[in-house]
Amino acid sequence: MFLITGIFAAALGAQPLDLPTPRPAVECAEHLTNWGARRNCLRGLLNTAEDALDDAADAAREEADEVDADSAGRFGARAAFDTAQSAWLTYRDAECSRRAATMFLSADSREEITLDCQISLTRSRAHELAEL
Repeated sequence: MFLITGIFAAALGAQPLDLPTPRPAVECAEHLTNWGARRNCLRGLLNTAEDALDDAADAAREEADEVDADSAGRFGARAAFDTAQSAWLTYRDAECSRRAATMFLSADSREEITLDCQISLTRSRAHELAEL
């Protein structure tokens, strides 16, 4: 029994755990009873996520500019990216508003749901762009 437990523990220790990132609202759980501090925490996470998205979008724009330079602008890669990014931001805000609107909660709770959603979707988009 001890041998099996030891082998199992060794196997777990040798493999990196790829745990999902907790929801932003969970990341700010230390401020559970202080809405002002919780809002500031969530807005800070959103600012960080948007900075990462800006960096990833800048890299994608540079790549699109290279495609346009190589093709003499034939494919309009930069314009297509800018259109897609603008549409994505519109989608994010509309989707997060929709999610919050479906809840019968206080205005503060709806704002928390909106911020949580915006952070999560922004992080995903930044990751997606960085993987391209």
